[in-house]
Amino acid sequence: MAKSMSLLWGAGSPPCWRVMITLQEKKLQDYKHKLLCFEKAEHKSQEILDINPRGQLPAFKHGDIILNESGGACLYLENQFKSQGTKLIPDSPAEQALMYQRMFEGRQDTVRLHAGQ
Repeated sequence: MAKSMSLLWGAGSPPCWRVMITLQEKKLQDYKHKLLCFEKAEHKSQEILDINPRGQLPAFKHGDIILNESGGACLYLENQFKSQGTKLIPDSPAEQALMYQRMFEGRQDTVRLHAGQ
């Protein structure tokens, strides 16, 4: 199953780490991956622009499905492989709300960190 997946990623990127950690937690280790260098602007290459016109990483592909937003890729992996590996989204609406709250707070902290706030 993981053999039909590929991930284009960049070192030091929390969004890329999110997808990689989710793949690990879902026990999907045999996916193809390629490390790209931000300093060489490899994420702006035609290879990436063909997959993600924004020229951003991560770029995740599973079969014909292409996801270029880490949160979307993580949610897709959890829903597609719900019974495999670690369960990442709780069943209880209250627990889900807390999980989403922490997830969104973490994303805001990352935005603030990059903005120098």
